[in-house]
Amino acid sequence: MLFSDVVAQTTLSNRFRECIKSGNVAHAQLLDGAEGSGALALARAYAQYLHCTDRTEEDSCGKCTSCVAHSKLQHPDLHWAFPFFKKDSSGRSISAPFQTAWREVMLDSAYIGQEEWLAKIGADKKQLFISVDEALEINRKLRLKAFHSGYKVLIFWLPETMRVDTANKLLKLIEEPTDNTVILFVSQNSDKLLATILSRLQRFKVPRLSDEDAASGLAKIAGLTLEQAMGLVHVTEGNITAAKRLAKASSETPDLELFSAWMRACWARNAESMMMQANDFAAQGREAQKSFITYALHMVRQCIVGNYGATSLVRLTSGEAVFLSKFQKFIHHQNVVKITSLLEAAHKDITGNVNSKIVFMDLSVQIHMLLRKEAA
Repeated sequence: MLFSDVVAQTTLSNRFRECIKSGNVAHAQLLDGAEGSGALALARAYAQYLHCTDRTEEDSCGKCTSCVAHSKLQHPDLHWAFPFFKKDSSGRSISAPFQTAWREVMLDSAYIGQEEWLAKIGADKKQLFISVDEALEINRKLRLKAFHSGYKVLIFWLPETMRVDTANKLLKLIEEPTDNTVILFVSQNSDKLLATILSRLQRFKVPRLSDEDAASGLAKIAGLTLEQAMGLVHVTEGNITAAKRLAKASSETPDLELFSAWMRACWARNAESMMMQANDFAAQGREAQKSFITYALHMVRQCIVGNYGATSLVRLTSGEAVFLSKFQKFIHHQNVVKITSLLEAAHKDITGNVNSKIVFMDLSVQIHMLLRKEAA
């Protein structure tokens, strides 16, 4: 992956290139960024630039043997670590059975989250982790000689899923790495890493993308118009990965008409309408259901933004703005936290395969009671 393929993040790209040019490459680095910020894409571009044999001032050449190997994810000195689950029939708990699936995901896009990975390996109800066996395997791989006379690179995705004993097994490798070894930790929640690990890493904060940069990148990645991409980016607050999920779940931005009809039914406690909407909701695919809940969360947050007059933070289409100009008064400081919590819990339940009709009906009844709650 080239630096030019990474959406925005030019400041960090420049910094990484300068580190390599000056020979000042730390052996253990942390790229700390929320989902959709492009931390994993940066790590891939960084690794390719390290290995490129004909790099330019601005990027990898894209043509040398190393770059071609990177483009196919077949470079012998590029290693991967990621969370997985232990298959029932397996002996040691290592990532080897999942490496092919990981390569397929990475060839599709570097802008992925846990949902994409869970779906790829069929682990909806399983907890992902990085085992002690995998830590021992990482130690073994990185202590071997490099195939080429250059860097051995490990991209370690979601190190926060390591167990304590796993992290302890990696401490010695981080403290005393073999020559020309670079470990790039890519985290979405670095606060969950052990302090003993964090203290040994050179940390780079990968900032959230601006709406404009995210929309431009999404339009290119997902083949959308800029207007379509901007609508999805507004809903996901600049998270390209989540916006891609919405685009995949539906050919359009989640329906304002559906949301407004639902809110009217909840306000009026129209049981017949709520039941019909619950049936319609359950008839959709799970990804579409999660997308609608995500859209509902966006609209609730925009109500609060509008109520407090933070016009610079408003992210609405003209149709949404018209609806919320009348509806936002019903979302206030007395109920917004609870409504948000209910929507997030519903999203989690749907992800966990709870009966979606029951989830939606229960959510509707509870939101009715909260909408009727007067602001103090």
